[in-house]
Amino acid sequence: MNTEWQNRIQEYCEAWTTDSGHPDFDRLATFYAMDSDVIIYDSLPPLKGFTGFAQMRSIYPGLSRLTVSPNSDLQVKLLAQGQVAVTAFTSWMSYTFDDGRDFEVNARHTDVWENRNGQWLIVHEHPSTVINPKGV
Repeated sequence: MNTEWQNRIQEYCEAWTTDSGHPDFDRLATFYAMDSDVIIYDSLPPLKGFTGFAQMRSIYPGLSRLTVSPNSDLQVKLLAQGQVAVTAFTSWMSYTFDDGRDFEVNARHTDVWENRNGQWLIVHEHPSTVINPKGV
């Protein structure tokens, strides 16, 4: 796997990780296209996701800690003469809410990146949590 993409995903997950209740949105902004029609889904509400990075900045009220740790299963597919990339990977995510409740989950992440002037930016994002009921 390409080290450049592995490093990019690691840095992306580190930008989401926080002990202050809010991810480093300034750092995260370097990963997302600022277009108003960029669709960003998240593992937390709202169900319809966010339209644009600016709208997403409000997603973590009531959260005191978040850890996003990528696993080593990154897949990258380049499309459109190398100007578009689709990344897929799994992660372990751990939340602590302001009321002290903890929640841990495995997640899948699929991101569509566009190369704009030599910078890879997310133009669509879709994480999903993996629930494993007993007996399945």
